[in-house]
Amino acid sequence: MNKRNKTILYVLLIVLIVAIVGGSCSKETSGTKVELSYQFLQDKTWYLDYTQTIVNTTVTNRSYVGQATYFITFLSNKSMTDSYGVSGNYTIANAAGKLNMVINGKTNGGNTVNYNYLVESIGSSNLVLSYTNAGTMYKMYYSAK
Repeated sequence: MNKRNKTILYVLLIVLIVAIVGGSCSKETSGTKVELSYQFLQDKTWYLDYTQTIVNTTVTNRSYVGQATYFITFLSNKSMTDSYGVSGNYTIANAAGKLNMVINGKTNGGNTVNYNYLVESIGSSNLVLSYTNAGTMYKMYYSAK
């Protein structure tokens, strides 16, 4: 084998090794994101700290820190209750690389409510949900206590 063929063989081996090692690295899948989101949410009560209302480029902030305010509890059996008396179930799904939360519940009076949120951010103690209605975006910032 001449020197040129050895060089080509070495380059191919290096490319093959990089492809194998790089391909075997753990990659976050949509299922992993969903399961991790459930773990962050479950068995905690989340309190609304503040909201943002966004119309075009105008952002209006409203703080609820230190006030008796809205809260929602997500349980490990994927049920939920909130401070308004709504109880029901929640699901999280990954659609087009974005996490969505759907809440299907009933009020104390028996009325059906359905909410669909985009999960902007989620962690062990912080949660940001948003939705858009008639061109206005609403963001809700929660913390677990």
